[in-house]
Amino acid sequence: MITQSFWTLVQDGAQVAPSGVMARVGALLLVYLIFSLMQRALSRRPLFKSISLQLNLLTLMLLALLFLKPILLQMHPHVGNAVMAAAAFLGVALSLKLIDVVFFGVFARWRSRPQVPQVVRDLGRWAVAAIALVLIVRGFFPGVNLNVLAVSSLVVGYVVGNATQDTLGNLISGLALNTERPFQIGDWVTVGGHTGMVVDTTWRATRLRTKADDYIVIPNGSIAREAIINYSRPTGNHACALTIGVSYDTPPNKARRVILGALAEISDVCTEPPPMVYLAAYADSAITFTIKFFIRDFARLDPIQSAVMDRLWYAFRRERISIPFPIQDCRERDAVADEIRGRGEAVESVRVLLAGVDLFQSLSVDEMGRLVEGARLQIFAAGEKLCRQSEPGDSFYIIRNGKVSVLVAGADGKQVSVAQLGERAFFGEMSLLTGEPRSATVVAETDVEVVQVAKQAFAGLLQANVELAGRLAVLLEKRLSERAALLAVQPAGGSSVETHSALTARIRRFFGLG
Repeated sequence: MITQSFWTLVQDGAQVAPSGVMARVGALLLVYLIFSLMQRALSRRPLFKSISLQLNLLTLMLLALLFLKPILLQMHPHVGNAVMAAAAFLGVALSLKLIDVVFFGVFARWRSRPQVPQVVRDLGRWAVAAIALVLIVRGFFPGVNLNVLAVSSLVVGYVVGNATQDTLGNLISGLALNTERPFQIGDWVTVGGHTGMVVDTTWRATRLRTKADDYIVIPNGSIAREAIINYSRPTGNHACALTIGVSYDTPPNKARRVILGALAEISDVCTEPPPMVYLAAYADSAITFTIKFFIRDFARLDPIQSAVMDRLWYAFRRERISIPFPIQDCRERDAVADEIRGRGEAVESVRVLLAGVDLFQSLSVDEMGRLVEGARLQIFAAGEKLCRQSEPGDSFYIIRNGKVSVLVAGADGKQVSVAQLGERAFFGEMSLLTGEPRSATVVAETDVEVVQVAKQAFAGLLQANVELAGRLAVLLEKRLSERAALLAVQPAGGSSVETHSALTARIRRFFGLG
């Protein structure tokens, strides 16, 4: 019964009652709604998404012919012809778009030839569509004088064009932007001095969202006259350039090595392409370097550049590389006396820290003085590694300020925190005395200031005092035994930790004492 009633709606009839008109229109809308839901599901595929507009309009025309044909027959004959002509033209437009997408979007992937420019494809499709439109008009409306229609269209177009010059300019520019596609939604661009992410593009204007979370609406006509910088194409990588000056006392190779080392510690800096450092100029008070590196996300440009400059400050401070700056001090003071006073305070602080280490308590006053002179104060930023497990080492650290974490790699390769060290704690005595590889990775939890005692500073003491190696070996054996007992570690084979005689031999061999 329902099927028979539905079929009656699409049959021809001489007269259609008002209730019949409403029933036919309702059936048309119901079928069109079902089609729209199906089309939305299919639009997830790129092929159907590209032809969705033409397919939607063609379906609407065909449904109008199917359901409203009896109504159209009761109207002027040109009304029905106009609907059929529109359906025919939309069928041609859909076929042309489908051929363009399949031929240039699918088949082109199987060939190594270059892609045909989009503007050439669009112009060719529009030209064929225009010819088809003329033939369709002649076929459905034989009595129409196309010459008169063309002249009338020119007159109307001239009047409308003068009245809406800016609007048409934006419309044509919008057509050009959508054809050439210099950017897509989500790209970061700079247009007319404005930088932001493309939110949407219409036929009239393009909207950008800046890093300040503001919207900028730029008419398409203005964009067409401006240079466009797209930071998201052809890839998401973006090159950053920073300029920094160092003292003339710093060798360029040393500055370059420190800068590249600091960049290598920042995960947001791309390793490919690798960072580069160029000596840019010999300025009035500094050697100027240009640092070029790549990042993956232009939206995070500012925080990444800030992190780079943070690391450079800490790295320069550790390597005693100064960044020259203009000085104007109106106060009267004795700069030399202030420098001597500050150096004396630092030396005394280092002496107190070294005296608190049991390994150095057997040193004489003169030996402690020589050790203090060779020690160095270094600063590490939070997150930096002071040393890495299994890497060779020859230095000893005492924490002056800050905290560090001690990490040890497990059987699965993952690092596990085994200890946290604070002020006056020390580590690295085995590397200093025997050159043994680092047994753990030490990472700064906060900004950390440490006193470093390197092999070079210690070698002179051992060469001047041949008995010092034996005394240090005894203390080192004691420390290793206490550590093994604390950690409940039993060496392989059941043997105890190395004896002081074996440690003495290792110390003498490492320092080349014979």
